[in-house]
Amino acid sequence: MKKYIKSMAFFLIAIAVLLIIYFVIRGMKGVVGEDYVRGNSTAPAQRVYDYADVLTGSEEEKLEKLIAKREAQIGCDIVLVILNEPLASYAKAYEDVLGSLSESEYVMVYADNFYDEYAFGYNKPHGDGCVLVDNWDRSDSVYGYAYNWLSTSGRVESRFSTSMINHVIDDVNDRVNDDPYEAYKSYVNNIYSYMSSGKSASDRVVIPFYAIIIISAVVAVIYLIGNLTKNVGTRTTASNTYVNGGKAKMTVMTDQFIRRSTTKRHIQRSSGGGGGGGGGHHTSAGGHSHGGGGGHH
Repeated sequence: MKKYIKSMAFFLIAIAVLLIIYFVIRGMKGVVGEDYVRGNSTAPAQRVYDYADVLTGSEEEKLEKLIAKREAQIGCDIVLVILNEPLASYAKAYEDVLGSLSESEYVMVYADNFYDEYAFGYNKPHGDGCVLVDNWDRSDSVYGYAYNWLSTSGRVESRFSTSMINHVIDDVNDRVNDDPYEAYKSYVNNIYSYMSSGKSASDRVVIPFYAIIIISAVVAVIYLIGNLTKNVGTRTTASNTYVNGGKAKMTVMTDQFIRRSTTKRHIQRSSGGGGGGGGGHHTSAGGHSHGGGGGHH
């Protein structure tokens, strides 16, 4: 009876410990962003600028609400600009400052300038945040591409590696022709996910509450079975059971040297580090630091 009580106590303790861990994690996730205080009153409140009329009014409204929620959680501005106009003449006007530009960089100039001119940044003007500019116009491209660019600033610039930027852009371009709303929603959620946890939205693993109970039950059952079978098949004899006096007597003891050999193996030393932030680091025409990268669809 005591064994069952002990096993039940272990089961309850296991549940309690896992529940504590679960709710601590949930609590931490729930307060993400509560320490962020907006320090920029210069930038406009609008975050979605659909100059190409790609989205419906309802979709724009939903994206604005999602962005407001994510911004408060990570303390970074998240801006979306959708265009359908040639940018070659616009961008080339800045070549005296930026140098020669390729067709894929025209939208970069627009993105950097848009962020700078509207003074976005959650903590301060030109501070923490990013803007995705997606230009549906294809006349600038000899290949018929529609180019887009993610421009990062402040903590987002420091946090995002080139691979992270590529993932955000690729995730958008994989969906945008079929479902623009879902594509731009993925942009917002991926920025949030990388800034809050270092993982993209598609990579994040969510542990449901019922899994905690199942894990606890499995652990308790294993423990119970282990205790019930602990004494089953216990050995009643040992190597010295039938030895006179209970002690074995060694009549001959020798040390026999067999061989000496050594094997050398090279152990690869880790180079350390990881993906550094600031992917695509550059200075805009306005003199502000940005990271970023682009793609096409």
